[in-house]
Amino acid sequence: MKHSPLFALLLLLTAAAPAADFVPLFDGKTLTGWKQLGGKAKYEIVEEAIVGTSVPDTPNSFLCTEKDYGDFILEMEVMVDSRLNSGIQFRSESKADYQNGRVHGLQFELDPSDRAWTGGIYEEGRRGWLNNLEANDPARYAFKRDAWNRVRIEANGDHLRTFLNGVPAGELTDNMTPKGFIALQVHGVGKETTPMSVKWRNIRILENPKAEDLTPAKAADSQASPVPGEAKVELVQSGFKFTEGPALASDGRIFFTDIPNNRIHIYDPASGQITIHRENTGGANGLMFTPSGALLACEGTNRLVTRQVGTGEAEPIAKEYNGATFNAPNDLDLDGKGGIYFTDPNYRKEAPTQDKEAVYYIATGKGNAQGGKITRVVDDCVKPNGVIVSLDKKTLYVCDNGANKVRAYDIDPKTAACTNGRDFAKMEEGKTTGGDGMTIDERGNLYVTAQKFIWVFSPEGKTIAKIEVPEGPANCVFGAKGTQTLYITARTGFYKVKLAVDGRR
Repeated sequence: MKHSPLFALLLLLTAAAPAADFVPLFDGKTLTGWKQLGGKAKYEIVEEAIVGTSVPDTPNSFLCTEKDYGDFILEMEVMVDSRLNSGIQFRSESKADYQNGRVHGLQFELDPSDRAWTGGIYEEGRRGWLNNLEANDPARYAFKRDAWNRVRIEANGDHLRTFLNGVPAGELTDNMTPKGFIALQVHGVGKETTPMSVKWRNIRILENPKAEDLTPAKAADSQASPVPGEAKVELVQSGFKFTEGPALASDGRIFFTDIPNNRIHIYDPASGQITIHRENTGGANGLMFTPSGALLACEGTNRLVTRQVGTGEAEPIAKEYNGATFNAPNDLDLDGKGGIYFTDPNYRKEAPTQDKEAVYYIATGKGNAQGGKITRVVDDCVKPNGVIVSLDKKTLYVCDNGANKVRAYDIDPKTAACTNGRDFAKMEEGKTTGGDGMTIDERGNLYVTAQKFIWVFSPEGKTIAKIEVPEGPANCVFGAKGTQTLYITARTGFYKVKLAVDGRR
């Protein structure tokens, strides 16, 4: 059959047609194509962004697309008030026969609290949490407080994935609702009259994406030794009295303490400079940053655990247990839900103030461990010192300095209680005491400071490497992702060593 020249041209143009492009869902000027459901929060356009502002005494509010979407890639930027929980609905519905039209469906969570589950997948109005970020530290720490955050949602058949600032967050297989509208949520705030806002901009969508449009799955990590043979510990700076408690900030800087000098220092890898963050620290020892950017500190002399935002005042979040002050809080770690585990040994010359040298848990309240209930979760260690939570948040590791070993405990996912205590690893044989701070890498290996080494243990408790340090190390922490650098606090010095693995975040 003979085709016309016009047919041949059309065939050529069709074959050469480019892949579909993203199209905007918001033109920056009007709310054309959107409608409000649910509560009465205020939605307006400010500087080409949609701004949703809370109002008291109204339920959750939703600004919804008039069109439904099934398979797509949705991208946007969002900034949320640090006091306001919110979300981005997708594949959502409002039907008269379901709770009088209540909006229900999948949601990209926006959670600026210390819990930091932004990017987790929640189902509004029906099943609740489907995929939280409890065991996803990289995503929890990817959130930027008081700044624009990049959101990406991929819905491809029953495969759902979310990303926060380029970091994989939630992943789920679910086919309950194959399509629905997209909506911007302003969470109800009860009777709170102070306005709180969430902003969205650069909202765009790609429908029916092809395989090449979707984000490739990350390849499995190599199981080569995390400590290369040429690894060499380097001195960054000396002249301190006793360095401790290194903690990684979201911008890649390392905070650490000098206990006798009562200071918290900051090391900036970009400039190589060390500066002072805070003086009169109450004998601060172990430090930890929450995903929201708050700095937690075990203030041993003050017998407190504190929380500091920026350069503001350090506020106590743990002051006593059973009516008595703590011995001297030493080290701490987060549980993935906003709660905090911390150790309380007694290295003082004075008599202990508690009947046990123990490990405690500060429970969460609205995603933050501020004034939450404090419970004792471990009391069978001689002198609990370093503490770390496993990558999957199912195991608590405690370095027992009084017994020269690491103990492991099962974490109850509902109560945070610790049970089934057992010996996990022992440092140098023949030593009856030893062991201080700990950290963990992206493969789940533990790095424990003891004697003159950093002992590296596999998740099964097998010794896989020993890193010798010029001075007896007290603690260690990994730098930012991609740097593969372990920072070490050791008596009068602050050190670093290049490895073949990154930390958990």
